[in-house]
Amino acid sequence: MTGPSRSGDISVIVTDQRIALVGPFDDDLTYDVLINGQHIWSVLPTRDLTSRQGGAGTRWPRALRAHLVGHGRVVVREHVSGREVAAAEHWFGGVQDGEVSVVGPGGDPLLLDKWRRLIRPLASEDDESLGRLMDRVVALLDTMNNTCGVPSFICFGTLLGAVRDGAPIGHDNDIDVGYLSAFEHPVDVAREAFQVARVLHENGWPARRGSAVRINTRLDLGGGQARRADVFTCAWVEGVLYMPSDVGVKVPRETMLPLGTVTMLGREVPVPADPESLLTLTYGPGWRVPDPSFEYARSLGLRRRLEGWYGGLSRGRKYWDTFEKKSPDLVPRKPSAFARWVAREQPSHRLLVDIGTGTGRDALWMARRGRPVLGLDYAVTAIAGARRRNRSKGLDARFEVFNIVDTRAALILGARLSRQAEPPDLYARFFLHSITEVGRANLWRVAQMSLRRGGLFFAEFRTDRDAALSHVLPGRGRSFLDPDLIVSEIEASGGRIVSRVEGQGLAVFGSEDPHVCRLVAAWSRP
Repeated sequence: MTGPSRSGDISVIVTDQRIALVGPFDDDLTYDVLINGQHIWSVLPTRDLTSRQGGAGTRWPRALRAHLVGHGRVVVREHVSGREVAAAEHWFGGVQDGEVSVVGPGGDPLLLDKWRRLIRPLASEDDESLGRLMDRVVALLDTMNNTCGVPSFICFGTLLGAVRDGAPIGHDNDIDVGYLSAFEHPVDVAREAFQVARVLHENGWPARRGSAVRINTRLDLGGGQARRADVFTCAWVEGVLYMPSDVGVKVPRETMLPLGTVTMLGREVPVPADPESLLTLTYGPGWRVPDPSFEYARSLGLRRRLEGWYGGLSRGRKYWDTFEKKSPDLVPRKPSAFARWVAREQPSHRLLVDIGTGTGRDALWMARRGRPVLGLDYAVTAIAGARRRNRSKGLDARFEVFNIVDTRAALILGARLSRQAEPPDLYARFFLHSITEVGRANLWRVAQMSLRRGGLFFAEFRTDRDAALSHVLPGRGRSFLDPDLIVSEIEASGGRIVSRVEGQGLAVFGSEDPHVCRLVAAWSRP
């Protein structure tokens, strides 16, 4: 343990596991935590620290722990004033000859966001990149206002930065835009949002859905760099303005329309008619004071209401979007043992639909063997990487963004595949244990629709006997499934089991030997 070290009347205690403040600090003041001069985290004591003997502290967030190796000079400072209030030296892990560095694979500094995830903040972009980013924001809003035909504007953190500083917030990592729906009933609001997403996609803005009324698109900055834009559907329902998924306030329509403009990095961008009033309702009266630790005080009732109206389709999305970049040394490139097994046991030249394709390693290997392949995944970065690798090889493979939890998307996929001249094969390796019951129900729908005339379904998944075994990678949303349960679900949907294999030694990964089940199923008549 290192500490306490004192700067003024406050001291900081640092160990490998925790950081704690001791002394007369302000509970309602936001403090930044820096290691070796890099701002990595901001905390609000009343929310983030727990008082106990030896000060008010917390464990280092999980996302940081892999980076906490070697020497670190830990500094705590007031966020607004920048005044250093405490500092300490610590050698994390007892390592004497290294320095703590919280950076991504490309060397960019990372920062913990309010969900305690490591992000690449906008502050890491140079002026030229920020200029290109704003040009793309202007172009996106132009498409929404003039082609989609919906009054669109910057909102949330992007609006806050524009009004307060005339620039994006440095500790943010994406762009927030919104539009006002012409409808008031949630069903009509959602239908309009689907139309907006279609028009965006047709005009070169790849659209992925986080819920019925939340759209994500990509802002390409050139040179392989990109940022994300979240598009929020805002609507009045029974006199309340809802801005999913954090705001539901009674506000006069004059607050929003007609749209005005504000200058942001030299570009004129549309904003609500009274942005200051909207920011006060969104962030409280202190919105002019920067606070990177801010969190919405969203009520349970508001969350349930919005999820009931519009659903939620993005669980775990950010984890998988950044998975390959955060763990490049642990992401295999060679085909899995399951892919080789399928190719050996059931050789075919039918279209192979790889659902949950990830990096596309199995799909591309199958394509190299002469099979046409369609790879599907909801991680945009994974699909983009698979497309790049496919272009360099010129194979008969396509990769598309697809979310199995989106029932509408599942039905569309099933209809597409049912119209193939020859029934496809469906392939799902390490996918079933990563999705919810809703996702599995939609997967069986796709199988019902697409395999009635033939074709097979191949799956490999972790069983309940794998739960007690060691794992190389942490399992985000991972479940351990009883094979009998999966068999019963398949049979209840009209399928039948052709082959079933269980055990270890089937999916060895480094030091990990998971207990898995391999299933082959069919929905056609025997």
